[in-house]
Amino acid sequence: MPEVAELGTVGAPVELPSWANITVTVAAALASTERALRLRYSRLLDGSVG
Repeated sequence: MPEVAELGTVGAPVELPSWANITVTVAAALASTERALRLRYSRLLDGSVG
């Protein structure tokens, strides 16, 4: 596909050091776990409201 070849490579706009990448990865994993646990044990979603 010549159109794709014209675009070239795309790089990240910000390059973080490895310690920052690890910190962001761990924070994202913790946040997604917390979100999943809140959805699983939500009183609103389980129908025990009222």
